[in-house]
Amino acid sequence: MATETISLTELRPRVSDLVDRAHQQFDRFLITRSGRAEAVLLSSEEFDGLLETLDILSDQDLVRQLVEADRELSAGGGHSLEEVREAARRGEA
Repeated sequence: MATETISLTELRPRVSDLVDRAHQQFDRFLITRSGRAEAVLLSSEEFDGLLETLDILSDQDLVRQLVEADRELSAGGGHSLEEVREAARRGEA
């Protein structure tokens, strides 16, 4: 998933193809005008993911919990997916 730079002039006749590439292959395109970056073309799925990431990173409590969970996992703590599923079946989760 590389970012390709393309001028606005080059974009116009290829827009349908580039939208297909963004959607299907998650390619990104930096669109320039007069040699300056002006816009980015990427899939709506990737855009939604970026917005979700920004939401998560803007929540200090959630980031703190994620850092703590990462430390716990690095120290050998946590539960396997099967353990979580079993606890959920028993109504403990």
